[in-house]
Amino acid sequence: MIVLKAEGLGKVYSSIGNVFHKALEDVDLQIEAGEFVGIMGPSGSGKTTLLNLLATIARPTSGRIEINGINPSRLNDEQLALFRRRELGFVFQDFNLINTLSIKDNIVLPLVLDGVDPKVIQQRLQPLAEWLQIEEILGKRIYEVSGGQKQRTAIARAFIHRPSLVLADELTGNLDSKSAKDVMDLLRDLNEYQKATVLMVTHDPFTASYCKRVLFIKDGRLFSEIRRGSNRQAFFQQILDSLSLLGGNFNEIPFARA
Repeated sequence: MIVLKAEGLGKVYSSIGNVFHKALEDVDLQIEAGEFVGIMGPSGSGKTTLLNLLATIARPTSGRIEINGINPSRLNDEQLALFRRRELGFVFQDFNLINTLSIKDNIVLPLVLDGVDPKVIQQRLQPLAEWLQIEEILGKRIYEVSGGQKQRTAIARAFIHRPSLVLADELTGNLDSKSAKDVMDLLRDLNEYQKATVLMVTHDPFTASYCKRVLFIKDGRLFSEIRRGSNRQAFFQQILDSLSLLGGNFNEIPFARA
């Protein structure tokens, strides 16, 4: 089943003096249910613009997007907010958690906003918290836990409403090596065992090596694509080789930490 489809996607920004910048041009992309897809590219390549379009945060200048057969650009603001809350999950580098709420309240917020029965909320929360190994910190505040625990909390919040697609933006960028590996192991397990569909933007080859497919973008266009076989270390090397063709600066973290 196709979860996300983008055809001829383009985005043009205008600045002072009517100078136009083409950030994205003629991008075709398709993601099926249960895939774990990474997007990589040099700074300024258009990958963040692409993520914002697919996340319905920005609207494309040209082309169209469908998520579960629905074109978000045809929805009004109220419908779009509801669609985004129900169909999409988000994980960010800086966590985007609410400091005044407990870990538990941060996680269940999407369900509370949707008016889900408290019993159902607890039924969803408990196994997810156990899976992500944060059940013992549910009563704590954000400032009382580590960066790795914050990112696990953000992942739990992104998955608890069972979205069609989870979008992640540099989710290991603020984590140390051990925490990054732990978080990626858990995200991989959610993808493999719960069949979650994930699209992730990253600069980090180690993080990208967890994906089943990686798309490379350059100068606003899709440049190449590689797929992982059974050997993740070989895939990691493929990623490094592909990045060397793209140019730019990347955080090439040794595979020894995996």
